[in-house]
Amino acid sequence: MALFRRDRKKFGEMLIEKGLATKTDIEEALKVQKEIYETKRIQKKIGVILHEKGIIDLDSIDDVLNEQKHFNGFILKGLIYSIFHSK
Repeated sequence: MALFRRDRKKFGEMLIEKGLATKTDIEEALKVQKEIYETKRIQKKIGVILHEKGIIDLDSIDDVLNEQKHFNGFILKGLIYSIFHSK
């Protein structure tokens, strides 16, 4: 699965591209995420942190995750096509 993650658009980058969050919002959420993990060993999702701060709503999270899933599917289909048609 790691092979596909390199090509995956990051959730925070997608939020910035769509104008749903700023780079500062994402950086702060990543900092909070790191602090929570270091103190509680809980991996809290960036979307949850941004939602709790009132930056994005649940519909926006859902929309971006669906788009991210579609993007990943596109890469996977392209990779499979290239494997079977590379000769």
